Amino acid sequence: MAGEVATFEVEIEIKTPVQKFFNIYADHVTLLPQVLPDMFKSTTVVKGDGKSVGSIVDWEYMLEPPTVETARQTIEAIDEENMLLTKRFYGGDLGKKFHTYRATLKAYKKGGKDYVKWSVDIEKTHDEILEPHDYMEFVEKFTKEFDSHLANANIAV
Repeated sequence: MAGEVATFEVEIEIKTPVQKFFNIYADHVTLLPQVLPDMFKSTTVVKGDGKSVGSIVDWEYMLEPPTVETARQTIEAIDEENMLLTKRFYGGDLGKKFHTYRATLKAYKKGGKDYVKWSVDIEKTHDEILEPHDYMEFVEKFTKEFDSHLANANIAV
């Protein structure tokens, strides 16, 4: 319902060591269009360095290819020690659907395995907007494909 913030979560086991996954995602967002061109057209830093609190990045992404959608993102919090990163997305096509879209990434080990958990807080702009299952599927697909690329690539952190 519009006016209410709902939280959606997904936990994904990854092959890449958690520290590597977190560091590369947190520090190299502008590489996403090169690594995953079927999902991202561009990520452009418009303020800051793109990896510290307050940095702003413009995104062009393909939720349903070949249609390109846009959003602006601000890094709200980063805790490197606990591998926790929160980004707020707004404006563009995404802003027409959601007043709030805040994604928090937590990378961690559990039972000897590596995991990523996304918690996404969403407030719809109006009641006609469908539940954001397509956005959560996008987040899950991104995580799996990014992980696969990192697991098979020789990228240092």
